Amino acid sequence: MNQYAPVVEANAYQDVFDRLNALTPALARTTAAERAAKLRALYQAVYDLRAEIGQAGLDELGMDGKLHLIPLKGEIDFFCERLESWMGNEAVEDVPALQGRKAYVHWEPKGVVLHLSTWNSPVLISLSPLISMIAAGNAVVLKPSEVAPLSAEMVRQVIEKAGLANEVAVITGGPEVAGALLKLPFNHICYVGNNRVGRLVMEAAAQHFAGVTLEMGGKNPAVIERDVDIEDAASKIAFVRHLIAGQVCLCPDYLMVHESVKDAYVDTLKAKINAFYNPAGEGFQASADLPRIINERHTLRIKALIDDAVGKGARVLMGGEVDPAARFVSPTILDNVTEDMEIFQEEVFGPVLTVHGFSTREEAAREIAKRPKPLGLYVFTQDRETADWYIENTRSGTAAVNNAAIQANIATLPFGGSNHSGIGRLGGKAGFQEFSNGRAVVEDALDPSQGAMMFYPPFPPEAAMFIEHLLTPDT
Repeated sequence: MNQYAPVVEANAYQDVFDRLNALTPALARTTAAERAAKLRALYQAVYDLRAEIGQAGLDELGMDGKLHLIPLKGEIDFFCERLESWMGNEAVEDVPALQGRKAYVHWEPKGVVLHLSTWNSPVLISLSPLISMIAAGNAVVLKPSEVAPLSAEMVRQVIEKAGLANEVAVITGGPEVAGALLKLPFNHICYVGNNRVGRLVMEAAAQHFAGVTLEMGGKNPAVIERDVDIEDAASKIAFVRHLIAGQVCLCPDYLMVHESVKDAYVDTLKAKINAFYNPAGEGFQASADLPRIINERHTLRIKALIDDAVGKGARVLMGGEVDPAARFVSPTILDNVTEDMEIFQEEVFGPVLTVHGFSTREEAAREIAKRPKPLGLYVFTQDRETADWYIENTRSGTAAVNNAAIQANIATLPFGGSNHSGIGRLGGKAGFQEFSNGRAVVEDALDPSQGAMMFYPPFPPEAAMFIEHLLTPDT
């Protein structure tokens, strides 16, 4: 086990859970102001430790970790401004069955939540869902990824500095630790990662009927239509695809490009990638702005995808160079990719794009439908009707028009996948509700004499008349 990710003793897991579970009644009674104060303390701790977090990101991913923190302040501000209204009882629409009764949704905490985070933006992905969990009044066990141990340690320090260690237990370690935690009767489990582990999480959750939130990415397509602004679309794809060296769940993974603009678009895309990451012509590996792959194992995995595709007939339009020891993969574009290639179905999670031509939008939609529903889908067009058509005729967890990955930064939008790419929603009000139980409440009149009409056995004739009235169709 890495020295930076010490493992809590196995017999401590149950003790930690029991301690947190004992806190849940008191946490459920905390006010919006008290929860907001915790969130502000969380961000202050992040801010105070920003230099150390930045260095951890540089050491692990070759990218200043402070860049990952940018969304946190806005998200916490958004929560703090609205939390009181979200926590209040939510009135529901009056319907005939109420007969004057009062009905509302009472939002209460789930209880003890297990949060299994990931490594590609390790501090952000550990803390962003945690905002919703704390806002909803839960106790949390947070396990950062062992693949990014320096950042895992920074997460622990943030929680401690924020004064939240009593209700947010940070437990570090590898898969064996996650497996042990999954045996405990958590009320809800949140996992960010891949499908294989996502299935294991669902199986474990089923043993205790725990709620589940899964965010798992997928093969995200970007459609480049015939009327596209080529410069704009090439710039955005070149930039977003290489965020954290392509190790982002929302990165475009493959391009569907209209045949009429395919050559021009690919040429422009190559030029933009060079302008961004090789401006002096010294090679991509010399760029300080192109992060590294998290470790050698993942670098070799990406290399295997490229080699498999090329070995089966794919054409390298750009890049293809890999240096496993340096954790470097050159920005790569592949053409002539076919369904028998592993890269056709497997999410790359690296700086590699495959290009597929199409002649009609129906053809593009059919091609997209060959793969499981992605987390994100992107359409580049200057025509309103075309944009609307793709939104109506494709399926994904999220989508954007003339941009990519931006939807994750919009606090008012629910964020999550669909089937293979995820279950449940994170962020904003949807995130607060995800980690809450929406308890349906109906109140009859406090004075029984003022209550709705009730019939008791033996039923009088007017009871049958009333039932007949309820069954009569509206005219």
